[in-house]
Amino acid sequence: MKRNIILSLVLGLCGIAAAQEAGTPPQGMRGTPANLPDISLVGVIDGHTSSNKTDDTRDKLEFKEVETAFQGYLYPEMKAEVFLALHKEGEEYHSEICEAKVSFLRLADGLSAQVGKVNAEFGKMNKTHNHTRPMADQPAALTNFLGTHAFNPQGAGLKYLLPLPFYAQVQAGAWNAAAHEDHVEAGNTADVLDVDGSTVTAVLAPEETEEFSPAGKVYTARLNMAFPLSSGAELELGVSGLKGKGSHWAEHQDNIKLTGADFTLKFWPSTYKRLTLQGEYLRLVREVPVGKLKRDGLYFLANYRPSKYWDFGARFDYAENAFPTITYERDYSLIATRRLTEVTLLRAQYKHINLSGEKADEGWVQLIFGLGPHSHELE
Repeated sequence: MKRNIILSLVLGLCGIAAAQEAGTPPQGMRGTPANLPDISLVGVIDGHTSSNKTDDTRDKLEFKEVETAFQGYLYPEMKAEVFLALHKEGEEYHSEICEAKVSFLRLADGLSAQVGKVNAEFGKMNKTHNHTRPMADQPAALTNFLGTHAFNPQGAGLKYLLPLPFYAQVQAGAWNAAAHEDHVEAGNTADVLDVDGSTVTAVLAPEETEEFSPAGKVYTARLNMAFPLSSGAELELGVSGLKGKGSHWAEHQDNIKLTGADFTLKFWPSTYKRLTLQGEYLRLVREVPVGKLKRDGLYFLANYRPSKYWDFGARFDYAENAFPTITYERDYSLIATRRLTEVTLLRAQYKHINLSGEKADEGWVQLIFGLGPHSHELE
């Protein structure tokens, strides 16, 4: 009998030692020991209309976007996240890696880091995914200066939580962003004489398209602070800087500096009521062969939540473009959102556009839903 008990204890101790040697599986996002990551999905069904007859997306109801998230801990205080998406652009779906990053949550007291492909920490809204924003579209200033979706380079960034009596965090990053690809139109050619006297068709130098974003080696920095004003009010302030190349640096001189300032003011009159005032200002200085371009852009958003089910918002946009021939855009938007659950909502938005005197009206109806343990908090 004693021999059996001793044998059982020895075998049990061996099993514990083997388990310790192999290592305990890291915790997932849900706090359960598992080798599988947490898997989530977000879908966006989008109906869009416009008075602009050249808009290819007008009067269409489409499954606009599907995004999957894979998240989990590789090690205590070391987390991996991969977001993959399909976006509807024109008549085709295009796949992309939205983000693929590893976060080191505590390198030292107050110090953390991210490496991989991320939405860079510039301003208030660039780091958020489209379906988490309280609006159907992106403010024109962000589109004109940072890109159609978001500034999403690859590289590394550091964050340091300053030891102050209020929240203050400083961030810096070094990135590499893909250069813009010029598309030569079929008519951008000319017949010229070859050296032997024959006539050949030559492609002329590509013209800049109406898209712009930082490219090449880019460096970013940001400082954001938050202050409680009272038990039901909070103010957040931020300043950002970016230095690097423009989207056409491979063809000609294209050096850029982008600075920004943002604020977010929140009031909570009661548990479910909330008023949010948010704004960003951006200043672009771009050096190109024709000279130095200085461009401004901003947006202001007011959003009121009277209950846990409804949000009502209004937004004003002002944006100049990033090209030598300047344009001025002023937009006015009204937004209403009905929350069915924490991760499923219905949204309607109306927008009036005035682009250098050319006016148009647009409208959206969206259904946004989430599946899985994370599925992005739609906040």
